[in-house]
Amino acid sequence: MRMRRNLGIVAGLVLAWTQSPVLAADMPVKAPLVAAEPVEYGNIYFGTDVNTNHGIVGYAGILYAPGGMDKSGLRLSAFGLYGKYRYNNDDPTTPTTFDGRFGSVDALVGYSQVWNNGAATLQVGANWQDHNISPFDPDNPVQGSKLGFKVQGDFWVNPTPQTLVLGIASYSTAFNTYYSILRFGYDFFGKEFYIGPEVGALGNERTDQQRVGLAIVGIPITKTVSLTVSGGWLHERNEKDAGYATANLDFSF
Repeated sequence: MRMRRNLGIVAGLVLAWTQSPVLAADMPVKAPLVAAEPVEYGNIYFGTDVNTNHGIVGYAGILYAPGGMDKSGLRLSAFGLYGKYRYNNDDPTTPTTFDGRFGSVDALVGYSQVWNNGAATLQVGANWQDHNISPFDPDNPVQGSKLGFKVQGDFWVNPTPQTLVLGIASYSTAFNTYYSILRFGYDFFGKEFYIGPEVGALGNERTDQQRVGLAIVGIPITKTVSLTVSGGWLHERNEKDAGYATANLDFSF
């Protein structure tokens, strides 16, 4: 059976980082609906991402397809997040811990090509970020507010009825922020949710982070609500390795 729900991340976003880049709206497009089901025009989603390096973020977004999610065509999306993080400087003589709070907002427009067993979407638009660091860090270029251009692509495909591959990648000129994740899943229980590994990379002008973990994608809660969770290990430049966990709720409409 084909996946019928939005496969959310950041993911999970797809997010609590010691120096956060913007999470892409980690919500790949939906699978085509069977004819007996009503047309779905989009989804609203909410999520969180935490790590053991004192990072936490919450996010929300909306994706709208005027012609329906089962058809190729226009896609409109908006996304916002707010969180905090902590990092240390690189000077052993005067070690300092810095606390950051940040917000980010996206407004994107694009096109999705839908096939019988998958879809791919490309969107572009604006991304605004604001980072406040305490105390002030003269060596950190990621401070203050900046408006940038953003490009984002995502895809999902069911190579077989029991398998899933999905990915998302984005780049914003605001602080040269990037985000990417790739997931593989298998429907072990025949319930149209998938379990498998995930890998990710994200960063900006100050930091880079890599992730390896396990994801459970598209757990059905109701006919229109699904849950995605993931967790694993992360490595971040100039910081200690840490664990991370994410959760995302997706509401179809």
